[in-house]
Amino acid sequence: MRGHFMTIRSFQHTISNTLQPLYDPREAAAIAKLYLQTRLGMPSYELVLHGDDALSDVQLMRFEQELSQLAEGLPIQYLLGETEFYGLTMKVTSAVLIPRPETEELVQRAKDIFRDHPAPMIWDVGTGSGCVAVALAKALPHAKLFATDISMEALQVARENADVQGVNVAFAHHDMREADNLPFADIRFDAIVSNPPYIPESLRNAMHPNVRDHEPATALFVPDHDPLLFYRALAKIGQRALKSGGILMMETYEDFHLELMEGLTRAEYANVESIKDINGKRRFIFCIFAPSKYTL
Repeated sequence: MRGHFMTIRSFQHTISNTLQPLYDPREAAAIAKLYLQTRLGMPSYELVLHGDDALSDVQLMRFEQELSQLAEGLPIQYLLGETEFYGLTMKVTSAVLIPRPETEELVQRAKDIFRDHPAPMIWDVGTGSGCVAVALAKALPHAKLFATDISMEALQVARENADVQGVNVAFAHHDMREADNLPFADIRFDAIVSNPPYIPESLRNAMHPNVRDHEPATALFVPDHDPLLFYRALAKIGQRALKSGGILMMETYEDFHLELMEGLTRAEYANVESIKDINGKRRFIFCIFAPSKYTL
């Protein structure tokens, strides 16, 4: 394509057409628009107004190289190094899961619950990019946010996101399976929030290749023989770290809701609620820690 006159509009069509074997037409068009808006620093209306402007040879060379990466399945968020979450621009790298719109609902529900709480203590377990903790710190400036992850690389991204957004989050390295060795041992929390790995390994090959081949497997998959591994861990952490009456708020895989709800009830959690997302899928489980004599 180099050496030929190429306008912004025509290259936008080129991106969309090139990506359509990998994405449906609507998603391919959305990726093309997002790419050019970001690379050219233009809002949507300017992209339309300047659609007939020619790209320079330097721009076209870079854009062609990056289009080849997108065509190989690299997620647009990793290529751009950022994504939007809950109205905030978040840094993302291949070390972290790309935040999903559904997870914004987890933030919104936590915000609604603790809006009038004077100083809630909230722990984001398995924070990844830090999107949930950072968004909650921004939405609830009176709250105290804590966040942990097993990945040091993910924690670095999360710290950078907190710094850019100007919020205070206490970060620590921790494997959520180690419930007997907690990083904030002296704190009792009003809420624990988490979006842990929950996709059964057997579903790996059925996933879109841009997810399966590029996002960190440790943040996505669980063994087929033990799909509730991380939810048992979260329940144990809650028993040790939540205040009586504290809330455990988890994003989940809908096929395991009934089994998970029964397990939480046995573990002395009350008001166990299965919640649908905006698409009508059972996405979240919220429950209240109501301790008595039971210990996992």
